[in-house]
Amino acid sequence: MIAVCEADAVRSWLKWGLPLALVVLLGAAGGGVLLAQYVYRDPQSQQQPSTLGQPAAAVTSPLGIVYTSDAAAHPDYQAVQALLDQHFDSINRQQYERWQDTVVPAKWKELPKGEWLNAYDTTRDEGWTVQRIDPGPDDSLLVLLTFRSNQAIEDAPPQLKATCVLWNVVYPVVVDAGTSSGLRLDTGKLPNSALFRRC
Repeated sequence: MIAVCEADAVRSWLKWGLPLALVVLLGAAGGGVLLAQYVYRDPQSQQQPSTLGQPAAAVTSPLGIVYTSDAAAHPDYQAVQALLDQHFDSINRQQYERWQDTVVPAKWKELPKGEWLNAYDTTRDEGWTVQRIDPGPDDSLLVLLTFRSNQAIEDAPPQLKATCVLWNVVYPVVVDAGTSSGLRLDTGKLPNSALFRRC
C-alpha cells in the first residue's frame, strides 16, 4: 500500500510538479536576463535614441545653399560651406576682394578687378544644392553642385547666351591655410567639369 502511494506521488510529481518547476525556473532565468540588461546597460545608448534606418536631414547654409544629407555628413562640410557662402555672396554683391579670397591666384590673373566687375556686373546666382563632397587628388576635394545664374545676355557664358542658366558643376577645392575658410576653389578647371543648359 505504501509502495502504491509512493508511485502515485511520483506520477503526480511528474505530471504537475516537474512542469511547474520548469516554468518557475524559466521565468526566473528570463527575469534575470532582463535584470542584467537593465543593470549592465550602456548609459550612452540609453541617452541617445537609435537612428538606424533614419536618413540625416539636408542642411541649409546662411546664404541658402542646400547640402544633401550625404554632403552634410562629410567631415569638411563646414569649411566647404564657409567657402561657398563667401564665394557666391561676393559675386552677388560685386565684392571682388572677397571673391579673390575664395579662388586660386591663377584665377585673379585671368580676371583682374575691372574685367571681373564687367563680367559679373549683372550676375545673380541662386538655387544652389551641394549634392556630394568627395575626396580629390593630393588632399583636394571635389564638390558636386547645381545652381542657377541670372544675368544680362552680354554676361552669359559664351557657349550659351541666355539670361537664365542652370549649372551642374564639379568644383575642385584645394587647401590653402591663408584664406578665411582654409580652402580655395580651383575654378580654372571648370570648362572640363561644368554642364549647363537654359532654364
